[in-house]
Amino acid sequence: MHICETERLRIRHFTEDDAAFIVRLLNEPTYIRHIADKGVRTLADAVAYLRKGPMASVEIHGFGLSRVELKATGEAIGMCGLIQRPNFDDVDIGYALLPDFFSQGYAREAVRGVLDAAVRDHGLQRVIAVVNPDNCVSSRLLEKLGFRFEKMVQLVAGEPEIRQFGLALSACVRLTPVDASAYRALMLQAYALHPDAFTSSVAEREALPLSWWQARLATEAGAKDVVYGAFHQGVLAGVVGLTFDGREKARHKAHLFGMYVPQQYRRLGLGRQLVDTALGVARARPGVQVLQLTVTEGNTSAQGLYAACGFQAFGVEPYAVAVGRGFVSKVHMWCHLDPSSVPDTDD
Repeated sequence: MHICETERLRIRHFTEDDAAFIVRLLNEPTYIRHIADKGVRTLADAVAYLRKGPMASVEIHGFGLSRVELKATGEAIGMCGLIQRPNFDDVDIGYALLPDFFSQGYAREAVRGVLDAAVRDHGLQRVIAVVNPDNCVSSRLLEKLGFRFEKMVQLVAGEPEIRQFGLALSACVRLTPVDASAYRALMLQAYALHPDAFTSSVAEREALPLSWWQARLATEAGAKDVVYGAFHQGVLAGVVGLTFDGREKARHKAHLFGMYVPQQYRRLGLGRQLVDTALGVARARPGVQVLQLTVTEGNTSAQGLYAACGFQAFGVEPYAVAVGRGFVSKVHMWCHLDPSSVPDTDD
């Protein structure tokens, strides 16, 4: 079962067919030094480890340490996943890579993908990570991901203390092709309930195959569209999309689209989180300076949300969308992502 896909990686549950890889990974000197010597030396040892560890965890909790592989080739390069330790209240995230794949950003990418899955699939609001005090590389990686050192803990009574880091998880995560069915269902609901808010119609989008929705959620580098979802108790409770203009003279612009939070999930702050997330993603894309959007004229609550997030109205488009036998106008809004970089246009 696939857990998630990232730009370069695919993460899935282990099976007994992964035993040879487990023997290799768990006997790497770096693994033994920084994590533990699990005593796995043979294929039989590895099968027993998988059955009693990662596979049993999936059966009991729905998650566990999982195989990390390259999307391009399917080659296994490590493991990453969630662990429920018996003596800890919080779920722990763990990871390990083969040395050949160190210092290439794979660990960070894998952890980020698993954290997103923790929100999406399990409704987790917080995770921890435990690291040996001498493992400075892992400590720095966790800090880059937003983890903060909390305290020293013991995994097993009588053993040396190790460092515990903690992270509060955001409700908003990037959707991937795994989320295509849920995303499709939510957007079809939006088109049906609010035909004046969207240019697309239920009939148009319902006719599109699931592959179209999966393509919109593609995770390849430089994807034109990216979509983020807000999750509440493991349920997709809101979405927002960004599209980036690839034309030479318009590469500085991005457009926010498909913003929707169903009625039952409003007043939870998810709308603000989605817009703030979109703004952060747009600011992180090299060269992008402007984020634009349109909102139906008269939708004061939505326009107020956007204004509170820094957007300004700059015009109204009459007859923007045909709804039934009438028309609705659209308010055009924009946000300059870095006002300090506005060029001098006096000359």
